Amino acid sequence: MNEYLMQLILASALFVGSHILLAAPVYRSALCKRLGEWGFRGLYSLISIALMAWMIKAYTNAPDTPLWDAPKFFTHGSLSLTLIAIFLIVCGYTTPNPGIMGMEKSGLKSGARGVLKITRHPVMWGVALWSIAHALSNGHLSALIFYGSLAVLALAGASHLDHKKTAQLGDDWRAYMAVTSHVPLAAIMTGRTRVEKGEIRWWQTVLSVLIYAGLLFGHDQFFGPYVLPL
Repeated sequence: MNEYLMQLILASALFVGSHILLAAPVYRSALCKRLGEWGFRGLYSLISIALMAWMIKAYTNAPDTPLWDAPKFFTHGSLSLTLIAIFLIVCGYTTPNPGIMGMEKSGLKSGARGVLKITRHPVMWGVALWSIAHALSNGHLSALIFYGSLAVLALAGASHLDHKKTAQLGDDWRAYMAVTSHVPLAAIMTGRTRVEKGEIRWWQTVLSVLIYAGLLFGHDQFFGPYVLPL
């Protein structure tokens, strides 16, 4: 097996494993007592950045071992998923979101609205869809490992966040969960909530489209592969 592919497997496993391990209450509590809350966050960020840098380097140098020959509809599908992913991430950060660090109180006070009625974890789902889109369009082993790891971590992290917030906030978070859903559109389709006119601001949609267009037309300059023309 190629050296960089082995490094990618190891770095991806450590990236996912470290997030799961450090998020576990027993280890998080022990480290917070020793380092303080901000010390723990600093350590968490440092480990994440270092492992992500290793993943990127290994992925860049790993061979493109083909798993499937991505047909045209995979390319078009991945571009559509990317636009949805950017929309979820933009709206997730620009809507009072109790799942985002620093927005807990304002998010619960505002209640579920806008993109949070689509999914209470828009940023996590945005990362997951972005990762799935790139894995589909590349169609090789190193892409499946790299992007697959990010997708698994994002969705597992969303589930963990529900358990964490339930333990921290109790009935407040349970009430929030009752009118939202982890899976996109599930709460709307089951009639537990509905998106009212104006809840998703026009500028959130415009900003999402502008970011998407910028990434699309600048992809070859910043990330290597051409995505236009299709």
